[in-house]
Parts: sequence; C-alpha cells; structure tokens
Amino acid sequence: MHPWHQKNLLGPDAPFALIITDANEFPPHWHEATEVVYALDDELRIGVNQDVYALKQRDIAIVGGGEVHYFLPHSVKIRRAVMLFDPEIFDPSAAALKDKSFSRSLVRRGEDMHPALEKQIRGIMEEYEKKREGCDIAIKARFCDFIVTLIRNMPMEERSPGERTRQLKRLERLDQVFAYVAEHHTRRITLGEIASVAHFSEYYFTRFFREATGMTFGQYLNNFRVQKAAEYLRDTSDSITDIVFKSGFGSVKSFNRVFRQIKGCSPSAYKRAISE
Repeated sequence: MHPWHQKNLLGPDAPFALIITDANEFPPHWHEATEVVYALDDELRIGVNQDVYALKQRDIAIVGGGEVHYFLPHSVKIRRAVMLFDPEIFDPSAAALKDKSFSRSLVRRGEDMHPALEKQIRGIMEEYEKKREGCDIAIKARFCDFIVTLIRNMPMEERSPGERTRQLKRLERLDQVFAYVAEHHTRRITLGEIASVAHFSEYYFTRFFREATGMTFGQYLNNFRVQKAAEYLRDTSDSITDIVFKSGFGSVKSFNRVFRQIKGCSPSAYKRAISE
C-alpha cells in the first residue's frame, strides 16, 4: 500500500468501513475520511501528525480527515479495529466536522465519553461479524450515534477556509515527497534533493517534515526501505544481498543494523518467523 494520500476509500454506497488487523506497522498516510482506532490489545502505538500515543486495551484514537498518521512497528502482534467514515456522506449537516480539527486524538478508558463511543464501536463490530438482516441500516445508525457523540463531547477547533487551503497545500507537498521516495528509494537520496521536491530549503524542509509526520526524513526513508525489504523477504526467494540493494541500502552491515532497530530482529530471523 502506498504510504501517502489514500483516495476514494469510501463512497455513497459504502460511507463507512471496518477493518480488524494486527499488521505490524503502517507507514505515514492521510485521507479525507475520519478514522477511529480501537485498541483490542495493549501497547499499540500510533503517530498522529507530530505526536505519538501509546494505547492500552480499549483506548480509542480519533484521527481527523487530512491528518497524517501511522502505526509504529512492534515486536508482537497487536490487534485493533480501524473504522473509517465520511460524515458528509452520512448527512450534509455533519459536514461541519471537515471545517474543524480535533483538539485531542485520544479517549482513554475511564473517561466520561468513552462508554458511549465504545458502545457504538462494539455494536458496529458485532453487526459486521454477524451480518444479520438489516445490518447495513444498523451499522449506519450506530455510526450516526458515534458522530453525534463526537460532535457533542469531543473538543474541536474551528478551521478557517484559509487554514484548510494551507493544510491541503502542505499535504500536496507531502504527497510529492512520499511519491518521490517510492520511485527513487533504491538509490541515495540527499536532503537537498528531497527538499527541492517539496520546494523548500533544507532548513524549512527538515522542520516541515518533522511537524507533518513526527519523524525525520531519514527515519521515514529507513522505515520505507525496511518495509520494502520485509516484503521481499516475505514474497520472494531473493538472497539477503539482493534484497539489500533492491531496498536501497548501501551495505549488508547497514541493512542488518537498521532492520534490527526497526523490526526488533535480524532479517534472517524475520524470514524464519514468517515461514513457520
């Protein structure tokens, strides 16, 4: 999956989606839909813009449309339910959410609004699982109740049309950076080179990228390359040496070091684990 703007996730016939996953990580990306993450296990870590949150079981993260977010790698499988919805598709009166940003991203278990949100999440999960007659209507009703709870209880800040335009321009520049990395990650990419892609000086690009993603460009590039290497280890019989250079690393030594830092194990141990 490309780590940038996810387009056309939802539509009038399917204005919502639910995914249960234990994927080890997910790279920085953004979309217009609102995303809700419900932790089914402990120690889930999610980055939203420049902040990183550690979720305990049953904690809820709310990610507004246009916010860059990602899941950090972890050494064990951690399950979560991910819900996506577009308030405007449900009801034009809910479109106001697009002109606001959430003042906070996390609702902890034990907070006043948590039971009302969790009740709807659990209800949506049950309807998806059992697929009883009228489940689409029931799911939509629960999403509507969820949105009402957010509007009435979640602190939000107004965004002027000018602020929203500036945010979209920043996201467009970020898309350009992500796309450039996807195309050129197999070779060395200098800071000056990538800064010019975003039409920034090196100084302003460094600041822009960290504020947008919560990580340095070097960290993002290493994560991207390790993710590609993991795909090759999983899906091909290529040798480690071939994978090193196909994923953009300059040497086996640096590949092993960075892979272990991010995945928590050596490439060979990772290969054995996924083959079992």
